[in-house]
Amino acid sequence: MPRIRNWKDCNFYRASADDKYQYLEPSFGDVINWELIKTHWQDLMRVVLSIRAGKLMPSTILRKLGTYSRKNRLYQAFRELGRVVRTMFLLQYISDMGLRRQITACTNIVESYNGFSKWLFFGKDGLITDNDPLEYDAPGNCRAIISG
Repeated sequence: MPRIRNWKDCNFYRASADDKYQYLEPSFGDVINWELIKTHWQDLMRVVLSIRAGKLMPSTILRKLGTYSRKNRLYQAFRELGRVVRTMFLLQYISDMGLRRQITACTNIVESYNGFSKWLFFGKDGLITDNDPLEYDAPGNCRAIISG
């Protein structure tokens, strides 16, 4: 689960136009288009099942949906469904302190590992990027420089 750093800047989407939220009202904007999701539900499930069966790679569908026009109805249905999932996650994230702690702890572990790997490979991420004649005796052959 991702850490949401600026969750205050994220848009929340209403389930219906009649919904009012006392403390979070300024965070909510547009309304979810449930009819669009309902209309294209079979297509959405067909894509999901194709991915699960291994017949379609997620990267392929993302690339195809990204290159299609934004007016594509399947793209719009996926976007609406994504808005629902994101809004539900954000609401859970701000209301559950244990979830926030868990996400922060896991993210800190990954960031610590990345920091360690950068420290370990201090010389341009461990890559030899120049052809210094003092360090090489022949192209591709590295010799150790021992200084005493």
